[in-house]
Amino acid sequence: MILTQGAFAKIPLRTETQQAYIRSQVDDVKEVLDQAEGEDRMSVKRIQRKLLALENKLKERTDTSRDVGVCFEDTGIDYVIVDEMHMYKNLATEFNIRDASIEGSDRATDLHMKLKYLRSQGRERVVTGATATPISNSITEAYVMQRYLRPDLLDAAGIGAFDAWAATFGQTVTQMEMAPTGNNTFRMKTRFAKFSNVPEMLKMWSIFADVKTAEDLQLPTPDLVARDDGQRVPATVPVQPTVELERFIEHLGARAEKIAAKAVPPTEDNMLNVSTDGRKAALDIRMIVPNRPSGPTKIDAAADAIHRVWERTRDNEYLDVITGQPSPVRGALQLVFSDIGTPNPDRWNAYDELHAQLVMRGMPGEAIRFMHEAKTDTDKARLFSAARAGHIAVLLGSTEKMGVGTNVQARAVALYHLDCPWRPSDIAQREGRIMRQGNQNAEVAIVRFVTERSFDSYMWQGVERKATFIAQLMRGRLDTREIEEIDSSALSSAEAKAISSGNPLLLEHSTIQNEVTRLRRLERAYHRNESMLIHSRDRARGDARRAGNDIEHLEAALPRIRETSGENFRIELRGTHYDSRVDAAHALARWAHDSDLKWAPKYATRDYGVIGCISGFDIHLSTLPMLGDLLMEVTLDGVPRSGFTISRGIFLEGGVGVIQRIENRVSGIPTLLGHARDDLAVAEQTIAETEERIGQPFRYVRALAESEADLARVEAQLAAMQDGGDLPPAVEEARITVESVRAHRPALGVRADPDRTVADLAVAERSTAPLREGPQFGL
Repeated sequence: MILTQGAFAKIPLRTETQQAYIRSQVDDVKEVLDQAEGEDRMSVKRIQRKLLALENKLKERTDTSRDVGVCFEDTGIDYVIVDEMHMYKNLATEFNIRDASIEGSDRATDLHMKLKYLRSQGRERVVTGATATPISNSITEAYVMQRYLRPDLLDAAGIGAFDAWAATFGQTVTQMEMAPTGNNTFRMKTRFAKFSNVPEMLKMWSIFADVKTAEDLQLPTPDLVARDDGQRVPATVPVQPTVELERFIEHLGARAEKIAAKAVPPTEDNMLNVSTDGRKAALDIRMIVPNRPSGPTKIDAAADAIHRVWERTRDNEYLDVITGQPSPVRGALQLVFSDIGTPNPDRWNAYDELHAQLVMRGMPGEAIRFMHEAKTDTDKARLFSAARAGHIAVLLGSTEKMGVGTNVQARAVALYHLDCPWRPSDIAQREGRIMRQGNQNAEVAIVRFVTERSFDSYMWQGVERKATFIAQLMRGRLDTREIEEIDSSALSSAEAKAISSGNPLLLEHSTIQNEVTRLRRLERAYHRNESMLIHSRDRARGDARRAGNDIEHLEAALPRIRETSGENFRIELRGTHYDSRVDAAHALARWAHDSDLKWAPKYATRDYGVIGCISGFDIHLSTLPMLGDLLMEVTLDGVPRSGFTISRGIFLEGGVGVIQRIENRVSGIPTLLGHARDDLAVAEQTIAETEERIGQPFRYVRALAESEADLARVEAQLAAMQDGGDLPPAVEEARITVESVRAHRPALGVRADPDRTVADLAVAERSTAPLREGPQFGL
């Protein structure tokens, strides 16, 4: 059966199955809460309230609208294949650290409940998940995916509960952040800051994850057009900043300095607000301030590029996707992505402005459509059909609305990024709309518009760094034991200040300093590893010496062993010989009671010397304090590893068991010799392995030296500029305020005018060159 995600969620499970799922989830959470310690530990009443709230939440989630009729158990479904598995990543996960739990979604709960039912029927393999972005925002998503696909591996490793997994692989940090409701409300939030034991985590991941890249699959997708340098990679179109943008970026730098100095409370201003305002301004300054732009913005540049491609491709012929015959409708399709500045009838926005700019350049308005027009699945299907049929020339949308499930690639000839999203997965989902099977164009263009000296360039660098890291994580190619969390929703104050300065040296300094910090962290880990290897080698040498000494004495003891099994039993206790184990046990008990053994102190050792002899070996007895109790330690003199301990109470009770344990130590000497030889082999192997690894050079020594040299060079240049007074002057207190930025509602319809100036800012008049012809993207 092939079902949509919505139809699959509509199939209900029986009431008793849902109740069993709820009980199991509540029991798991109760165990998590019971194991919490310190500040995270809840009172009994809080635990009861938490469990009641969870149970009610699960009931509400399982009582969602379902189709009346056949239940999931009656369908005969015994295996599920889930496409776009990342859409189920929000599986409810309880964590004993407050605010760090994952609330979860109804869709994820429904899938987990059905998979758990299938496994309860004795099936080991019940699901296959497919996604291009299994990890998009946080490494904790690896745990969620494993809960779906191979929970048995988590249980076998003892990390089935998220707390155990987090304790094994994660380290948390608590900091202030904006609440999801916005409205200038903030809260303390605990998040993962870094992950450790990465090789072990990747090893477990590789058991159930089969990662295939585009290079592995070699799918019939179109090629990217070659850039001027011959590389087939996305093209970057730089856009010069306007005077207003440069002034506003300086203002953001001043805000970042105040935030870093804690001169403003986080409820008034914070780096998340700075980053958001910086992204908006980089797209178009009219999203921030009412000033008329003094020059072309990113929207103007995008309109020029889209119009040029439309003129060159408006007569392109394509095949009808249904009949396979030449379509009477000509023209290619261009896709435009922007997650900010989306359509809003009550305020200026980038979508309507771009639409107006394209119409002014001669494009038909009805051929420019917004993905936001489609409110239902039926509307989406009609919009997609029109795009594939050639009735739409430009389709604008956000990653959320025009990402997953958008199949309009047949005529797609160009894709534009007007903004840079936070997550690499969003880039992958966007570009997956055009780099797709079924695209009839031999070559396509992917274009990134980047406003220079704004937050754009730094964000694109950050996303590319994250994407490289995630690719290495997926392929298991990381060579470090610790990694930073990849989730990020704001630039640091140092990054914002570097961007705002307009001085490329400051931005270069920030970038190089981050790289030097990373490499120095790796160097410290290398030295720690060297110390651990030396310690392991020295310990192994001691183990080898002890094992060798034990082997020598055990080999010497072998010829002295006498048979004591069955009727051959003989033992001497306190000068009396016994051939009966029962009699020997009674004699040992009498001696124990007659001695001061039962009065021996619990916190001091006492040597009772030799108490007997068996098979030619003297039996030695002493006491051993242990955690407030007193143990009896029995050993055979001259036989290493032959000792054993027994509680004082059991020893005083006597019994054949004590005699048999002494007897078994003699008969077990060959086994002890085998163990000693094994220990010697292990110790020698450890010595060989550690000596081979000790002294190996730090693999990044050259990269670190080069980075440190670059950092020293940049710092020297910055110092020289400061001494010479060449640094940009201090930013005057801008008339722009946080409140005015958020309250501003600019007007629609400002057209690019190279002769515009800033009348209300005390800056020198400057002319702006007209837009150049622009890149052709090879189309």
